[in-house]
Amino acid sequence: MRIGIDARFLGPKGIGLGRYVFELIVSLEKIDKKNEYIIFLQTENFDFYKPKNKNFKKRIADVPWYSAKEQLFLPFAFGKEKLDILHVPHFNIPIFYPGKIVVTIHDIIKSEFASLSATTRSPIIYFLKHLAYELVLKVAIFRSCHVFVPSNNVAQKLANKFKIPKEKISVTYESSSFKRINLDGSRILKKYKIRKPYLIYVGNAYPHKNLEGIFNALKILTEQKKDIRLINPCPRDVFYERLKRKAKELNLENKVILPGFVPDDDLIVLYQESQAFVTATFSEGFGIPGLEAMSLETPVVCSNIPILREIYGNAALFFDSKNPKDIARKINLILTDNKLREELIQRGKVQVKKYSWEKMARQTLGVYQKIC
Repeated sequence: MRIGIDARFLGPKGIGLGRYVFELIVSLEKIDKKNEYIIFLQTENFDFYKPKNKNFKKRIADVPWYSAKEQLFLPFAFGKEKLDILHVPHFNIPIFYPGKIVVTIHDIIKSEFASLSATTRSPIIYFLKHLAYELVLKVAIFRSCHVFVPSNNVAQKLANKFKIPKEKISVTYESSSFKRINLDGSRILKKYKIRKPYLIYVGNAYPHKNLEGIFNALKILTEQKKDIRLINPCPRDVFYERLKRKAKELNLENKVILPGFVPDDDLIVLYQESQAFVTATFSEGFGIPGLEAMSLETPVVCSNIPILREIYGNAALFFDSKNPKDIARKINLILTDNKLREELIQRGKVQVKKYSWEKMARQTLGVYQKIC
């Protein structure tokens, strides 16, 4: 087979998508020496991926994500490679590409949380862009030969929303890429001007992530004279600026540290030195950061939502994400109950072993073979 993978998201700028694409490709390299792979990259991430096998080749597809150019130029970029199958790792498929496509739909959060709070654009522009999103998502579902999703929760949502047969969907669980580093973390903490004890949240600041819920809980803990901070290493964007304003509004400037983008080696140390990983998200497609925390022996405190119940099992302490008092209560529990903390760490070490990028890649390759 000649397999194309749209890897324009690959790398740290792609955040979770970038991690998924990278791990898929490097895992396929480990297990497949037979089929030929064409990896499509942008100029800025072309050198980020270095093929180790001769059957993996790179091509430039210098087209921005979510742009009109995707529909105008990508069909030609992909078409000239005479692919047997093209894997697009997100909903933004090239609609006019004539070949076989498989697609990964990580979530339908944009549909679930469509509101002006999720944008900085004018209402008219937002409405038009959301309309385009819904159209491309629908076309991606029905145009593709097969749909990969990261959880049963997302599979059920897609089946309900689009009435597609379940045999067209494969659940390919993702995983953690991190391993513990045994070193003194004081240098890294000093680098980012972080003082212990602190909680860590890793991810973007989109409204559905409900960072305001954590801020409100932090405010409660501060009023109770609890010595705790929140660290959120994430790329700076417009939502990041909203976050800074919210922290100031709640008089939490000294309790919320926003160091911006942090490279993986430093991030591992920040996880390890934290009291817990916390997320009050209203929705997820999978939840890689929680598994990263578990793999680094950091307890997880999170929203009591079906997707996180599915992925984290009994290895997390759950709270009502709409109730700041409950969030504060559970955070305080993890700060004061050493027995519970140790139990969650041990359960997390077991839970994270259930997931493997290589297993995900084998399942994905199996679908490629079935379709071709």
